[in-house]
Amino acid sequence: MFVIQVNERGQITIPKELREKVNINPRDNLKIDIDEQGRLILFKRNLLDDLEDLIKRDLINEGYSEEDFQAKIPKCKKELAKALMKDITEPEQQYEQGEFASLKDLKKENT
Repeated sequence: MFVIQVNERGQITIPKELREKVNINPRDNLKIDIDEQGRLILFKRNLLDDLEDLIKRDLINEGYSEEDFQAKIPKCKKELAKALMKDITEPEQQYEQGEFASLKDLKKENT
């Protein structure tokens, strides 16, 4: 456990050892939340967190209100993650099955 102090401006310094341990780098975006016991939870944003604003905008366009976000956003993130994984794995499978064209082949077709 790390003990840190809040300065006069409400800022904290995350100890170097902790930053290295959880791979926090300059300019990384962090999120802070409060759990049911009133404890602060600090975590590093990931790609899906960065897309949360886009998901919210889509939900608003679909007629959902902010009250619906808590239930809908995790589901949307999960669906998005599945779609991204599919986009990643399909080309790998095609490559493994020999269903691909090399740059050399494409250049031959265009000449």
